[in-house]
This record gives sequence, structure tokens and C-alpha cells, in this order.
Amino acid sequence: MSDEEFPVLITGGCMAGLSMALFLAQQGVRSLLVERHPSISPHPRAQAASPRTMELLRPLGLEDEVRAAETPNARYGNILQVSSLAGDELGDFDGPFRHETNGASATGWTLIGQDRLEPILAARAAELGADLRFGTELVRHRQDDDGVTAVIRDASGERTVRAGYLIAADGNRSSIRDGLGITTSGRGVLGRQMIILFQAALQDHVRGREFFLCFVSNPQVHGVLGQLDADAAGRWVLAPSLQPGQTHEDFTDADCVELVRAAAGDPGLEVEIENVDSWEIAERVADGFRSGRVFLVGDSAHLMPPTGGFGGNLGVQDAHNLAWKLALVLRGAAAAALLDSYEAERLPIAIAVAEQAVIRYLQRSGLDQEIAARHRPESTVLFGHVYGAEPGAGLDDLIEDPLLQRGLPGTRAPHLESCGVHDLMRGNFVLLTANGERWRSAVSTATAATGIAIDAHSVETDEFTTRYEIGETGAVLVRPDGFVAWRWTERPDEAAAELTGRLRHACGFATARV
Repeated sequence: MSDEEFPVLITGGCMAGLSMALFLAQQGVRSLLVERHPSISPHPRAQAASPRTMELLRPLGLEDEVRAAETPNARYGNILQVSSLAGDELGDFDGPFRHETNGASATGWTLIGQDRLEPILAARAAELGADLRFGTELVRHRQDDDGVTAVIRDASGERTVRAGYLIAADGNRSSIRDGLGITTSGRGVLGRQMIILFQAALQDHVRGREFFLCFVSNPQVHGVLGQLDADAAGRWVLAPSLQPGQTHEDFTDADCVELVRAAAGDPGLEVEIENVDSWEIAERVADGFRSGRVFLVGDSAHLMPPTGGFGGNLGVQDAHNLAWKLALVLRGAAAAALLDSYEAERLPIAIAVAEQAVIRYLQRSGLDQEIAARHRPESTVLFGHVYGAEPGAGLDDLIEDPLLQRGLPGTRAPHLESCGVHDLMRGNFVLLTANGERWRSAVSTATAATGIAIDAHSVETDEFTTRYEIGETGAVLVRPDGFVAWRWTERPDEAAAELTGRLRHACGFATARV
């Protein structure tokens, strides 16, 4: 007999797990999130929320709050290259993370470390009803046909939790994934990096220079230096590269002080070490994202180099893809088969995006032409995902230029300058039409027949009908995650039956009939 029951249990309190709790709460689904660490990690780790992540947070009213919490000096965006802060300048160039959206979205990059973003996600998830328990670990679990029984442990002892589904957001060394026997594929380890959080008065060495990140390269240290406080006399982070086989445990605080001094170019600098950790730079994608009632999201499903800023943000999108599906299945409005689409949609995309991150990582040391030919622009990697490709599909079948997309099923609904399409995605299906009156009765019938709410919006602009390639009587049915479920170039004679059938099909029912 269980002590507590929840529709969904989430293990892991980082970006993907917190996003899962947030998006489930947006759907009205109670979840319990357990995280073995006592609090959110102090390490910045991922340094940016991508335009797609910001697009998902906007309907929740979080965009302004996230932007206000940007990393100090984020507004500069440029990257400085030096031998040390006090030494020679080797270069100064624009960073990749600017507020440029290439016409694909209404929003852009936000340069914010996970240490600043995750508390915002946690606060809103808790506000909407999620139960977040830090200092609590998942001890073991077992699943059956009807749910998952888990034992969790905190300072007060062990408790049994019964849940309908378990979400494994427990990181790249996921014990849940390994326990399920799910293997991974990819290039494996490409490098290793240490993260040193420290306090030091570096204002004299900064000398008024404005930079977002500083790449340091000298005989003592190769790594990245970033400012965590607005005052250069405050907190900083140094991320030096490690040799194969090394971890942060091989370094004493005194060793770390010397690395910081080498990066600053000041052998007498007073340094206070706050925290030290290390992590692998690797490419691994799980060979399956689901086992029964257990789903992998974030780094437990896919690990990739930080180049491009894709990894953590892809975990947010995993959560967004899965949350609405779980919500509908839990309410009985969708078939259990709908949950099969999570792996079918997200796994091929993870492979494609991981490759793009690797390509950007390899570019640092030169790149052969064959690999370079597979490089795709940032906006394509962020917004051009295509669901429903055949097994073994090529790269261009999985990601494509979002500016060329025309609202076909399986693609993200194209952004319109005349209408914030993705601002309308507030948890329900959305029907976009050029004339809502022609579809009003069909929407009412479909909602009554399925129990699934549809938010209908008229977009009476030439841009809409031209971009989506529909006539004045056509319509586009968009899923809660912003991807197109179906498109009608004109209103069918049996619009109510058509809409009801397509809605049922989008919810995992094998037949599209009423």
C-alpha cells in the first residue's frame, strides 16, 4: 500500500525535470518531483535559453522574468580571447547567442545560466501545483500494467509513492535508464571540463572591457571565464579543459586557485574557491526513450557537447512534447497509443541535433569537408524539426529551414509577423482559420465529441493564407506543442466530422472517424 499517489513522478530537479513539472502543471496534472541534492545546483552549466525555449515559456508569462535574470554582461554578447585577463588579447568576436531570430520566432536567445533559470521554472511549477522535493531520492521502483510503485527517501526516512507514470530526468548517468537496460549510441566522450566557482577582485584586470565570455589559453590553463555577478569584484566561473581520465577530484583547492591565477594572469591574486565540479563533453543518445510507463527526458535521453547551446534546451522541448500527451491520456481523452509518439518523434530529432552540436564542437580544431557539409544553420536546428519521417530518414527529412515550412502536418506551425502563433499555445489544441465563423460549429461538435478543448483563432491576414498555403475557407489544426496536426486548404463539406476525426487521430486513436 502506498503512502502517497500522484499521476506522474519525476526524478531529477534540473532543467528537463523542472520543465516537465511546469508543463504538466500547465495542463492541470499533479506531479511529484524528487531531487537527491538539497537544492538547485549553483553551477551555471548551460549558459542560454534558446529562442524555442523562450517561445515555450512566453505563454506562461515567464519571458520578462527570465530576461530580467540574464547573466551579468549578457547584453554584450561578444566573446573575448586572451592569453590571460592581464595578458595579450587574441581576438574579440560576436557570440552566437544574440536576440536574432531570423524571422522564425517572435523571441530570441536569453543568456541565462541554469543556476538562474531553474529557480524560475521551479517557482512557477510550484505555484501551479507541482510538488517539488529536494533532498529526496528515488531508491527503487517497479512498474506494472497500471502504474509505477516507487520508494523515495528523505531525511525523515523512506516512503512509498504510487504513480501512473515515471519520468527519468536523472541526468546523463541515469540509473533509471541503465536499470531498464536501455543502451546508448554515439561518439562517446570527446573531452572533459571542470567548473570552478570562485570569488576574486578582477576589476583591474577586466579594465572596462565588455564581454559575455572570455576564452583563456596559456601553458597553465585552457578554458572559459565568465562573470556571475554584476560587479567584477564578485563571483566568477572558470571552466578549464581537463586531460583524459582527469576529474575535479584530482585537484585540491590550492590547485584550483593556481588555475584561476593563471587565467587572470596575476600570480598573487586573492581567490576564494566556492565549489568545484566536472563533467563529460560527449555525444550519447539513448536507443529508446521509453520502457512501459517510464520515459526518459533531457540528458538521460541525450547528451551532446555544449557547442550551439542545444542540449539543455532540447530537454525542455522533450518535456513540452510529452506533457500534453500524458495529460490527455490521464484524462482518458486520448488513447494510450499516443504516448508511443514521444519516442517516435523525439529520438530521431535528438540524433540529428546531437550531430549538429558535435559538428560545432569539432569546428574548433578544424573540420573536414564531408562533416562540414552536414552543418545546418542555427534556426534550422532550433525550429526546423520534422515529425513523422520514415525510419532511416536523412538529415534533411528531420530538420529543414523553418522559413520554408508551410504548415504541413508534422512541422512546427510557422511563425507569422502578423500573429504570434506560438503565444496562442496555452495548453490546448488550436485551430487557425482565416474566417472563424465558417468553422465555429465544427469546433463545437469536435469538442463535444472528444472532450478535448480547441482554441479557435481567426487570422485574417494575407500572410497567414500565403504562408500556410490555404484558401480563405481553409484551416490548420495545431497540437498543444505547436506542431501541426492537420491542414485543410479549404473547408470540407463535412467539416465537423473531418475536424473530429483528425483530432481523434492526433490523440492516438487508430481511426479518424467520428
